[in-house]
Amino acid sequence: MARSMLHRLEDLCNVDVDSADTELIKSIPFTPHNQTSNQAIITTELLADEALLKDLVRQYGSQGWERVYDQAAVALTARNIPLLSGRVLIQTSLRHISSSSSTIAHARTLASLYEQAGVSRDRFAIKIPFSGPAAAAAQVLNKEGIRTLATSVFSLEQGIAASQSGCLFISPYYNEIAAHLDSSLRLAFEDPALEHPMSPRVIHILEAFAKQYRETGKEQPIMIIASHFTPAEIMAMAELGCPHVTIPPHLIRTLLETPDQLPPLTTKKPKAGYAEFATVQRLTKLSTIDPFARPDWDGKLADMQTDYVANDGEKLDEAIRNDPIAAKRLKDVEIFFIDMENKAKEAIEKEIAAQGL
Repeated sequence: MARSMLHRLEDLCNVDVDSADTELIKSIPFTPHNQTSNQAIITTELLADEALLKDLVRQYGSQGWERVYDQAAVALTARNIPLLSGRVLIQTSLRHISSSSSTIAHARTLASLYEQAGVSRDRFAIKIPFSGPAAAAAQVLNKEGIRTLATSVFSLEQGIAASQSGCLFISPYYNEIAAHLDSSLRLAFEDPALEHPMSPRVIHILEAFAKQYRETGKEQPIMIIASHFTPAEIMAMAELGCPHVTIPPHLIRTLLETPDQLPPLTTKKPKAGYAEFATVQRLTKLSTIDPFARPDWDGKLADMQTDYVANDGEKLDEAIRNDPIAAKRLKDVEIFFIDMENKAKEAIEKEIAAQGL
């Protein structure tokens, strides 16, 4: 096929898929890297596959709706592993966001189900919505060899906590969940990399990781940035320095359908890791600003000297509470994904009743 803008993006950074749609993944003319998912994606796929729902309820319905839902998440993602070079990812329930022990238990369950399905630990990771207790949970899980992705990240403090807890991946949300539900909240810029108010926070996290790597040699979380509305935003992620971008179905299709008519690339995809990371010159002014900061911000960015994971993530929860943007957006994530989970619960329990289990 003719070279598309998705090909161009893959030459600049790593294309991941924010969908469990097997046919979509097959339509990509190269092998994508990782496949991310969440309760919205899993619920949508499950409710669209009546045969799968009935079969899972028949097998696991006697153990309750949660077991059925966890099995669905594993089944809907594990089937795509042959189409990927990297990992599949599913998310712990937002019902556990305030409890490290509950988050650990759910992540262990999901990891066990993957292993029962024949998926080795190097082919999956567990997404953890990143509150203070979640960071503490991630530290335990990563030490056990259950690799995690810090998700629903809106602040540098969350990024630092992801590093301190040993996460393999991190997913800042470039746009808030609320804007997915209300299009009037969507921000439009001619130059998203330079103008979007989340761009500085993305750069703050990347630069903090690069500094920590240079100083310690410790591998830092690999950024898989998420939550975009336009092709321009997607393409801007490469300029910001994001090593991976996870893309929803409609934008994958748009990028595939858009011919690459730009001049040939003069830069190559950066090597993995942070050893050679450097913010591009035209974006360096973003390193010291924060459009989302409170009016009383003193201009100082958080750093690795504060332990955001200790005492069940006490300092991280404090930082989130003191950041109106992060606090609201993380709460919106909690409400939205619990709602999507409840939609699946209702359908599963209805089928459990229909089967007399």
